[in-house]
Amino acid sequence: MMRAPMLLLGLLVLAGCSRGAEPPTAPPPPKFAPPKSPVPQPADVALTAQVEPMSLAFAGTLPCADCPGVRTELTLTRKAAGWAEGTYRLVETYLDRGPPIVTKGDWTTLRGDAVDDDATVYELNPDDPKRARHFLRVGDDQAIRTLDGDMKPLPKGLPDTLTRAR
Repeated sequence: MMRAPMLLLGLLVLAGCSRGAEPPTAPPPPKFAPPKSPVPQPADVALTAQVEPMSLAFAGTLPCADCPGVRTELTLTRKAAGWAEGTYRLVETYLDRGPPIVTKGDWTTLRGDAVDDDATVYELNPDDPKRARHFLRVGDDQAIRTLDGDMKPLPKGLPDTLTRAR
C-alpha cells in the first residue's frame, strides 16, 4: 500500500525537475520605426485657460427692518486657485446706526437652491446652520443675490443684489 503513494510522489518530483517549454520571445524590432506624430500643444496655455480670481468682492445695500438699509461688503477668498471654498470677510454698516460690523469665517459653494437645482450658491458659515447665509451667483460672478433662510429669493421689490466691486 505504501508503494503507490511513494511512486506517485517520485514521479511528481521528477516531472517538476524536467525542463519545461520556454516562454515565447518577442518578435525582432523592425529595421526602421515609422515616425511618431507630435503631440499637439495649445499655442499658449495661459491665454486659452480662464483664470478664476483668488478673491471676489461684492458691495451693495440690502434691506433692513428698522433702518434705511444695510451697506454690505462681502469678500470671498479662495483657499487655492480653482477651489470652490475658502474664507470670507463681511462688513455690514446699518445706515444711520453707527460703526460697521465685521464678520469673518468660512464659505463653500453649493449646487442648487429652492428654485433652481442647477444654481450656484455661495454659503457663508457652512458648519453653523444658525449663522449660515446664502447668496445666489448671478452670471459670471458679476453679482450675487441674497437668499432667505430657505434658500429662496427675497420678496420682489426688496433690494437683494450685491454687485462685483473689483
